Amino acid sequence: MEKGKIIENTEGTLYPKMQPKESYRSIRYEELQLKLISEVSTRKTAELLNRIRMEEEGAKATTVRNQGEKAGKEMEKYIGNLTGETLIENDFSIEGKPNEREKYEEDKREYIEMPRIAEAGAEIDIKGAIYLKDYENPEQSVNVSIDDVCTKAQKPNRPMGENTKRAKKINNTVVHIESEAGKYIVNSGKIKEALRTVICFLLRNSCLATKQLVFFTDGARILHEAITSMFDFMGVNYKIILDWYHLHKKLKEELSRAMNNTEIRNQTVDIIKPFLWLGDVDGAISALRNISPKHIKAPDIIDEFINYLTRVSIYIPCYALRKNLALRNSSNLGEKANDLVVSSRQKHNGMSWSADGSSALASVCAASVNSEIDSWLRNSSLNFTSFHGKSETLGKSRERGFPYL
Repeated sequence: MEKGKIIENTEGTLYPKMQPKESYRSIRYEELQLKLISEVSTRKTAELLNRIRMEEEGAKATTVRNQGEKAGKEMEKYIGNLTGETLIENDFSIEGKPNEREKYEEDKREYIEMPRIAEAGAEIDIKGAIYLKDYENPEQSVNVSIDDVCTKAQKPNRPMGENTKRAKKINNTVVHIESEAGKYIVNSGKIKEALRTVICFLLRNSCLATKQLVFFTDGARILHEAITSMFDFMGVNYKIILDWYHLHKKLKEELSRAMNNTEIRNQTVDIIKPFLWLGDVDGAISALRNISPKHIKAPDIIDEFINYLTRVSIYIPCYALRKNLALRNSSNLGEKANDLVVSSRQKHNGMSWSADGSSALASVCAASVNSEIDSWLRNSSLNFTSFHGKSETLGKSRERGFPYL
């Protein structure tokens, strides 16, 4: 300042621009704040920050919430821009489709006869030939576990007499990506946007055209259709596996609804379960149709379950063989990621969220789990080009008498 005149204003150049009544914070303070709000409420975060700094009235819960939401939105914007740039650089459309479909060579299907496997100390027959790539080599594959979660939506104020229906739930999609290189978690408020981000991550890690993609999901039709829509282009080697836990759970639930005798229902579950465990959907459907009518109180539920099995049959492998090969049958890593990023923080009694607030907080939580907070605060970027951490389930020897490609 010279003679009352401003020569240069450092606001926004040397230092980041602050909002009214907002003070400058160190990187360590911001790191602690973001890590805390990813685990506890903003009120508790403010209390802990003030306790650490020995201040009676320092951080305010409202300010902490606003700063966390701002950081989350900036992370989402960064990932969105990075995804768009990566897709264009790799000759994809902005929606995530390759512009030159012929650049991906068509997969050559290779089958092998696999008549018997060891299961629970006994030999089990496997009928027919199996597709080798349905039983992936962990060293040449990437596991992608997807899970959706809903949180309670806030009830905004509205004029008297307005009857417009508003969403009661806020949707979040969390994706756990895992290979022998490590793991990474991405999230989005929309399924296809989350999958578009997954494509970006795979491209940046040179996995899309070189690795087999194995998607683990529950039986939700919307997930299956979204994956097929986004990844069903020539040469991308991918498959969807229906989580065994969800399939077994649905079997028990549907028979409970359809049958009138608990003891007979349990016996029927024990009859049908081995068919599904071996991937024999036709055998399971035949067993369902052979249930005595006198034990069925709701035949339409049996028909619905048969239709469900028919629809998801292409996603039901021989779980027994996969177990024998020490391959995954579960989407539990996706559900755990969901718990870390959304559920454990946002699904408590009395909590409700705006769509922007829920998604932004989930982004902060994902960055914290991925150990990206420090990179974000120092460089305003995320290390989106490598897996983080050691894989929980991969990297072990799986030589169990089955020839990989």
